[in-house]
Amino acid sequence: MRTIHLTVAAIALAATSAVSAQTTVYTTRAAFDAAVASGSYTETFSNGSINGAASANFSGGGFAYTVSAPGTVLYANSTFLGTSLPDLPMLVTFTGAPVTAVGGDFYVTDFFDDFQPVSVTVTLSNGFSSTFLPVSAADSFRGVTTALPITSLTLSAPGASLYVGMDNLTVGVVPEPGTYAMMALGLAAIGGFAARRRKQDQAA
Repeated sequence: MRTIHLTVAAIALAATSAVSAQTTVYTTRAAFDAAVASGSYTETFSNGSINGAASANFSGGGFAYTVSAPGTVLYANSTFLGTSLPDLPMLVTFTGAPVTAVGGDFYVTDFFDDFQPVSVTVTLSNGFSSTFLPVSAADSFRGVTTALPITSLTLSAPGASLYVGMDNLTVGVVPEPGTYAMMALGLAAIGGFAARRRKQDQAA
């Protein structure tokens, strides 16, 4: 019976740790997608008609946000979304359902839209900030999950003659705390059932 108690305690502790974790950073899309609840929304920014707009609105799955480039206009080439002038930030403001998970390909290009191996800084409204150096567009993914709703995301100004950009932006939520509790209860029930079966088998 002690084994069952320890198992239940371990499961409960794991569930509590998962819920209480404030912010987690993901460097691969596969890991990020596995941590996000179903129903997330991914935008590929394939609509080049927004090129030159002061801002653009996107929505899907109940989520919505506005992208703007303070100090300039947006640049859209049907492949990614960036700024029209160099060395300026890009701002994503979430306006729909609460967002607690966001991830995408964030990188820097030159005037000819060629990838540049330059550090990118992603800053969230809750004060979290992450700077990383992608070595290629394929290495540019960063995802963040947090216990607190995210109201905005800012991509930093990359430097003279360089333009910040993003692609394949995914927004969503992490599983509800109740989900972890249900998982813990389910695992505990399975452990208890297995222990009873073993006890009955031994008695027989």
